[in-house]
Amino acid sequence: MHLTSQRTFLASAVGAVLAACASHTAVVPSQPAPFAPSGGAMVAAVSPAAQLSNGLRLKPCHADAKYYCGFLRVTLDPAGQVPGKIEIAVAWLPHSDTHRRSSGTIVAVEGGPGYPSIGSRGLYRSLYAPLLATRDLLLVDNRGTGASDPIDCSPLQRAPIMLVRDVTRCGEELGSSSDLFGTGLAADDLAAVLAALKIGKVDLYGDSYGTFFVQAFAGRHPSLVRSIVLDGAYPVTGGSPWYPSSGPAMRRAFDTVCRLSVVCAHIPGSSVSRLTRLIASLRNGGAGGIVPSELALVMDSAGLNPLAYRDLDAAARAFLDAGDVVPLNRLAREAYAYEEGAGGRASAYSQGLFAAASCSDNPQAYDMRLDRGARAAAWRSALERKRTQDPDLYAPFTIDEFLGMPPDYAYVPLCVGWPVPSPLHPPGQPVPPGTRFPSVPTLVLTGTLDTITTPGEGDAATRLFPRAHHVMIANTGHVSALGDLYGCASSIVRTFTASGKLDDGCSSTVPALHLVPSFGRDLADVAPAIPANGNRATEHDLRAAAAATLAAADVLARAYQFSLASGTGLRGGTFAAATHGNATNAALTRIAWTRDLFVSGASLSNALTTRASAHLTLQGAAGGTIDASWTTVGMRAVATIHGTVDGRSVEATMPAP
Repeated sequence: MHLTSQRTFLASAVGAVLAACASHTAVVPSQPAPFAPSGGAMVAAVSPAAQLSNGLRLKPCHADAKYYCGFLRVTLDPAGQVPGKIEIAVAWLPHSDTHRRSSGTIVAVEGGPGYPSIGSRGLYRSLYAPLLATRDLLLVDNRGTGASDPIDCSPLQRAPIMLVRDVTRCGEELGSSSDLFGTGLAADDLAAVLAALKIGKVDLYGDSYGTFFVQAFAGRHPSLVRSIVLDGAYPVTGGSPWYPSSGPAMRRAFDTVCRLSVVCAHIPGSSVSRLTRLIASLRNGGAGGIVPSELALVMDSAGLNPLAYRDLDAAARAFLDAGDVVPLNRLAREAYAYEEGAGGRASAYSQGLFAAASCSDNPQAYDMRLDRGARAAAWRSALERKRTQDPDLYAPFTIDEFLGMPPDYAYVPLCVGWPVPSPLHPPGQPVPPGTRFPSVPTLVLTGTLDTITTPGEGDAATRLFPRAHHVMIANTGHVSALGDLYGCASSIVRTFTASGKLDDGCSSTVPALHLVPSFGRDLADVAPAIPANGNRATEHDLRAAAAATLAAADVLARAYQFSLASGTGLRGGTFAAATHGNATNAALTRIAWTRDLFVSGASLSNALTTRASAHLTLQGAAGGTIDASWTTVGMRAVATIHGTVDGRSVEATMPAP
């Protein structure tokens, strides 16, 4: 398990941070609030519970008057060692049917740690929309995130790659407050908000780190819990500091996507066997400077980025069989550009809170109570023992290769230089030792392709709760219900929250991912499309038609996954793109999937309808115009192609790209 700073497997990023309210006193550097109250009185239709006398007064929000927003001022350090208060941001969406009493409150909690829950309100509102006529939705930004006085450490917040030295510097900046942003205290803040709002038992939903938070809240405040959903879960207690399920999860996932792909399943050997050969070659410096740790990041972050699954096996074959490093290089660049690195405002995502919560909460391979020098020595000893006793822990990578990733993925050495916590805030105890978790309806969701919070970690979280069910969602990565394009995981969540009943019949029906069949430097290396009735094209023409279709699909996939407005083709050319909701449109200008064919034209796809099409003009090794259409998911999906190449009519099919 790696607590990651990125978003979900299928959902695009949430929209921009909204207008702020007036500043407020804080003990950590304050940022503009992403969702803020406006002036004016509460409307009469709002529940009287929103009119409070104990420090929390909600008002209609600037950005959306359907929400009511405010701040609850709480003690920064309940133990009293560090003085000061911190303001906890609250957004409350009352049920829309004002003629009926509320049937309960849903509390949704974001991941990271470091993301604000209020910032993802659109995703939560969409997930629970059918229930919100009679249920209220409550969102609270954890201390140190969003509008709750976000931690803004320099240079950690703006560094392109997370480094342990910058994490250490952040801890030094926070000083005596460095141990005051753990999950236990944040869970107690939520309990204080519920008390202020006079809300009793709630239905909890957490995604990614939000599952860790929800478990901590349930363990610390069991009387306030009615039901629990953990989406992309790992256990709040009992975990290993080495995260031993990471290696097996990666191996299983890459072999699975190959086995379920018509363009990969027939290749002799397993996908992991090819990747193991690739890693051995990288150790010899034969891939243009790519090192095994960079490939580890590509594989470990695949649960967030389906393009890693889509491309990596073919990229490995291109390098091993033909010395073509271009596809592999692109995957490595994308992993660091889109799955790693910071930038942006701390109110949108706080790298400092990620570090502070992680170092407060999680099991470590060294004793956090040791001073920095002794802790570093303990870390070196622990690492040497692990190298000797369990060298295949992260196979096909060595331990050092895997831990060579940035520490928000490698994770184990993250907290070596973090300040020693106060004895009043013992590290690694988000819940007290011996906590018994409440016997309430509990649903755990895990994607079968999740490399971030692995299926094994989902099992471990499930075992903590007496009435828990663990549901695996096929062909899905990290976090299944948010931005759910297939309507499966989201429907399971809604049914479970509404009734406590489990209806998971759809969990095995989510279609398989499409994989790239192969990468080729030149048109002669591309497998030809399959001729259909009426075809007059030669094999060369059919190779050109297939390459052009692959080029268009490649642009659409990257424009959607990374929310790109523009970009370049695999081997040259440019594209402009726009994504609105689930629909992506792209204009291609001389995109080069191979070095000798240049593809221009227009393509579009819709992730919800799973349909894509392209109208393309070919130049270079072949000339002409083709139209292609295909379904974007499913093991046996087929693309149909018709048009003219070098004066000959093309009627053909190919596995959908």
